Amino acid sequence: MLRTAIVGLGSVAGWHETAIAGTPDAELVAVADVDESRVERVAARTGVAGYTDLEALLREEAVDWVHVCTPIRTHYDLATTCIDHGVHVLVEKPFVRTRAEFERLTAAADRAGVRATVVHNQVYYRAFREAYRRIERGDFGTLHGVSVRWAEDIDPRRPDRGDWVLDLPGGEFGEGIVHPIYVGLRAAGYPADDSAVSVERINTTGDEAVAFDGVALSYATADDVICTIQHHSGVPDRRRIDFAAEAGHVTVDIATGSIRVDRESYGPNAPFEYSAVRAALGDVRSAVRVTADAVKRRVTAADSRHDTHSPVVRREAAAIRGRGDGPTPRAEADWTNRLFTRLCDR
Repeated sequence: MLRTAIVGLGSVAGWHETAIAGTPDAELVAVADVDESRVERVAARTGVAGYTDLEALLREEAVDWVHVCTPIRTHYDLATTCIDHGVHVLVEKPFVRTRAEFERLTAAADRAGVRATVVHNQVYYRAFREAYRRIERGDFGTLHGVSVRWAEDIDPRRPDRGDWVLDLPGGEFGEGIVHPIYVGLRAAGYPADDSAVSVERINTTGDEAVAFDGVALSYATADDVICTIQHHSGVPDRRRIDFAAEAGHVTVDIATGSIRVDRESYGPNAPFEYSAVRAALGDVRSAVRVTADAVKRRVTAADSRHDTHSPVVRREAAAIRGRGDGPTPRAEADWTNRLFTRLCDR
């Protein structure tokens, strides 16, 4: 049994608590936060030991694994402290702030013989996993391109998770920007090299304090797959991944948990009357909208369907026990950090 602690008791910690409770290999034994009243509330509710200092927790509790759910500026120091004590660590995204921190942290974990893994949870939505499995299996032939479109109805100047997000160049927008990045990397594969990557940023707020609130990344893989990633704030929330393959287009809609497969051509070069096809598609779209609205209501009523942290925690616990490779490949974490820091430092 992996004796597990959570450090940082903000909103995301609740997902980790649920995931640990549902993982046979793990048991929550301690929590920590700089806010003593928060520690007292969570410790009383869960019946575990509570601390306001990570060093004290590691000295006094025999823990095997720590989940770091704190602001990004603390990730490197807290994760390094765990590694120095020979403890495995699972870190919420964004992993760390710089390339230097990434390289030092992963090297330290390798020397200590422990795992240091970042949470890339949104590749564990069921619809994405199913579509990706079918693409990998070759159901649609050779993959040519992937398009990831993430849109959020947020103002980057209004923090949701806490004022700490305002330290990021993109504010609240910058906190979540790694999600579409690692989704694209998982879906398409990794860039052939650094020179294969193109990055653009925009600022639609008109506020000079906001470095960017919209981004576009594109790259080519060594297998000649083109990946484009767009992430925008201040627009209606939509999160979709489109796979373009030789035998079909596959579109994943995250909010509805749906997969749409189009195997037939219906563009202007299609071998049949486009106007007739367009009219038929209008009827289909009406039906899809009705279905999507129904699905959205069900999702709203059952947030557990969007629990993507439990698969991460279960896979990482198994990897610590020597079973499987874990939820986040090191190369994916590396490229995510490369692209994240490139956006922030540009």
